[in-house]
Amino acid sequence: MKEEDEKLIYDFLSGNITKNDLYKLNEWVHASPENQNYFEKLKHIWLLSSGYEDTPIHFERSYTRFLERIRKEKRHTSTNRWVKYAGYAAAIILLLVTTTLIFNNFNTPDDLLISEVYAPRRSKLRMKLPDGSVVWLNADSKISYSEKFGRKNRHIQLTGEGYFEVKQGEYPFIVQTDSSQIKVLGTKFNIKNYSNEDYIKISLLEGSIALSGGNKEYIMKPGNTMTLNKANQVYTLTENIDYAEQWINNKVFWDETPLITISKELERQFDVQFTFDSESLRHLIFHGSFIIETNNLEEILDIMAETNKFKYSIDKNNVYIFHGQ
Repeated sequence: MKEEDEKLIYDFLSGNITKNDLYKLNEWVHASPENQNYFEKLKHIWLLSSGYEDTPIHFERSYTRFLERIRKEKRHTSTNRWVKYAGYAAAIILLLVTTTLIFNNFNTPDDLLISEVYAPRRSKLRMKLPDGSVVWLNADSKISYSEKFGRKNRHIQLTGEGYFEVKQGEYPFIVQTDSSQIKVLGTKFNIKNYSNEDYIKISLLEGSIALSGGNKEYIMKPGNTMTLNKANQVYTLTENIDYAEQWINNKVFWDETPLITISKELERQFDVQFTFDSESLRHLIFHGSFIIETNNLEEILDIMAETNKFKYSIDKNNVYIFHGQ
C-alpha cells in the first residue's frame, strides 16, 4: 500500500477529496479484492478511533495522526481483534459510488460520493459527523450525506430514528426524510421516521428548528413534538417530548401505545419477527418503561403478559402472540 493511496483514503474519509482524486481512488479500490478489503479496514480504523474531531481540523496534523493509527493497527491487529470489532463494523458502511446522483432531495447533481452509515437491528451507533455534530442512530436506521457535507452544505438523509446534537456552522443543518425537511442552525432533536410506520415524529430538546412539508412550515420550540401522519399529511403539535431521546440510554417508554407499535420496536431491538393470532391483539394498549438489554426480550414480554391480555411463544427468531386461555 503506497502512502499516496492512504492519503487518497484519508481525503475521502475527511470529506476533502477532489473529483480527480475521487476517480483515482475509485479505480484503485475496484482494482482488486485486496484493495477493497484494505479500504474497508481503514474506514473501520477511522470511525472506531474517533476520526472526527470536535475542534477545527489541522489537516496535516490530522493526517499524521491517521497514519499513526494505521501503523498501530498493523502492529497490533490479530484475528481476535478484528472479531472484536466485527459487531461495530457491521454497523458502519461507507459507499464509494460512481453514479452522479443518489438522493434527488439533495439537489446536488455534481456529487459523486455518498457516505452512508447504517445501524442494523440489535444495535445502536454513535458517531461524529465531519462538521463536529453528533448523531446517534437507533436500530435499523441509516443516514446518508454527500462529499460536500461540511464544506458546501450540511444535508443529511435519514431513514429510521436518529438523535442529533448539531454544532453551529456556516451552513444550515438540514435533515431530509421521505415526507419532510428539518432545518436547524444549532440544536438537539430526535427524529423517528421508519418506513414501516405510518408517521414521522420530531421532538425538539434544545434550540429551534423549522419543519417543512406539504407546502407548510412550522417553527418548533424546545419541548415540542410534531407528529406527521404520512397518509393524510396532517401535522399534530404537542408540548411533550415523551422521553424522545432516552433510547440512546437503552430506555423505552410506552404510554397508551398499541401492541403493533411496540412489536415493531422490539423487532428492531432484538431482530425478531412478530406474528399475531388475531387483528384485535395488534390494537391492545400498554403503558410501561423498560431497559433494552441484550437478552431480555422474554423478560419484557413476561411483564406485559402478566396483564392477561395475551400469551406468547418464541421459536428461534419468531414471536407468536395469541389469546390467553
